[in-house]
Amino acid sequence: MNLVVKPHRPWLTRMLLGLGIIALLVGGWTLFDYGRYLAGYNRAECADERQTLLAVRKKLEQDVDSLREQKALLERAAQIEQEAYSELDTTLKELQGEILELKEELAFYRGIVSPQDASSGLHLQRFKIESNGEPHRYRYKLVLTQVLKNDRMATGKVRLSIDGMMHNQPKTLTLKALSEKRVNELNYRFKYFQKLEGNLKIPRGFTPFRVKVQIIPHNRKRNSIEKTINWSGQETENHVRNEKETETDGAN
Repeated sequence: MNLVVKPHRPWLTRMLLGLGIIALLVGGWTLFDYGRYLAGYNRAECADERQTLLAVRKKLEQDVDSLREQKALLERAAQIEQEAYSELDTTLKELQGEILELKEELAFYRGIVSPQDASSGLHLQRFKIESNGEPHRYRYKLVLTQVLKNDRMATGKVRLSIDGMMHNQPKTLTLKALSEKRVNELNYRFKYFQKLEGNLKIPRGFTPFRVKVQIIPHNRKRNSIEKTINWSGQETENHVRNEKETETDGAN
């Protein structure tokens, strides 16, 4: 039996295997590149096109940033314009309110200086009821006047009452039942005019129809004045208008 001894070189096998793999990769890439060449692929043109696309993308990103800035500026300008419009609208409404108040004051003082009925002397110049913002609560304001040529002091009392329906029954509520201070009547004392005002609380279930105002002078030579004023029926702000005015001889 013959024994053959062969040298063992594992590194040679590994080197050959590595070279084979490298050759396979180089051959594959060469075939791939050759296939692209046959298909009309040009590496230089592709590189140029890629650079062009990158430049276009950069330009588009810059345009988007610029448009975003313009949008932010326009939104801010619109906001400033809206705020300025709101302020102007508020100012305009305030001025209109002031003009209306001045017109009412002018009419009021004209009624004192040159009343339509100078012979009547004492009379109710203005009466208004409006909501004070709370349910069933109202504020009344009335103005008494007498002509300027009359330099006598006017004194007396005013009685207020409200006619309406409560639980399907007619009912009249006096000032004592309606006012917070539980006063029976209002006292006045003035030479030319006087404003009287206060708060009222309407009971739940009561529907007001009209207000009666009685002006009773202390001087028995002067006639008492009674006015019946319709209740407007609006919940937020109640302005009343004169419906009926009568004079009675003497004071109560």
